[in-house]
Amino acid sequence: MKKNYLLFSLCAVISCGTADRDTSEFDNPVLVTKMVQDGDNFTFSYDGAKITEMKNTTENWTRVYTYTGDLITKYVDTYSDGTVDTTILTYNSNQKITKQTQTSSDSPNSSNTTTYIYIGGDKIKITQTFVSPGNTKTYVRDAYTNSDGSLKNWTETVTDVYPTVTYTGTGSLQNIVYDGGHYPFKNVTGFIKMLESEDMNGSPRNVKEYKNIITYSNGGEESTIFKSTYEYNTKSYPTKAIRDYYHSNNQPYKSEITTYEYNHL
Repeated sequence: MKKNYLLFSLCAVISCGTADRDTSEFDNPVLVTKMVQDGDNFTFSYDGAKITEMKNTTENWTRVYTYTGDLITKYVDTYSDGTVDTTILTYNSNQKITKQTQTSSDSPNSSNTTTYIYIGGDKIKITQTFVSPGNTKTYVRDAYTNSDGSLKNWTETVTDVYPTVTYTGTGSLQNIVYDGGHYPFKNVTGFIKMLESEDMNGSPRNVKEYKNIITYSNGGEESTIFKSTYEYNTKSYPTKAIRDYYHSNNQPYKSEITTYEYNHL
């Protein structure tokens, strides 16, 4: 069974150099070794500060990472039923992501491709296209970043094409609110260069508030809205996160708890 997790959902990236490493602990970086997310247990393996493997021991699937230099350029998820999902990432000469392609062995005619075009110092045009038999859905996002390179906000349009009908939508991501604590995976080499999801957003900090709403021409709606609270250790790394999800009418509908253990602290 596949599930989307806070770390690894769809939709890395913006910052470069050593900003994604805790330089005060460069020789012995703080790294997540265990995580329990929404009831699922994960373990992590490393070669130095490079992540090599993530295992979900609850649902019995594994993600294996491949590096080119200090950049994550591929990861492969292998599930207990034999399904294999592959993600390929490419970067420009400034070590900023330019393309990400996701494919799955159980859906050979489907794909999820995202391209990134950098415009000036703080704007990125992000185009994400899902292709499956009988349907092509494309999100075009005009995204802006903060001074530290983390994702700030975006406006977007959506085109959802079927053989007999096309739906269109418009939406926005409001300014993301970050806190002052350390993102648990900030010291993993290359990790925050992947702009993939609400958590992998180019920031070494944690997200407190996130609100993305799309309204469609047929009256439909798509949204991701949450608020998170954190418990921190003495080094400002989270040991527990509680994330509360909301509908667009501000009614809560789900709460998720994630706990973290580290190699030292």
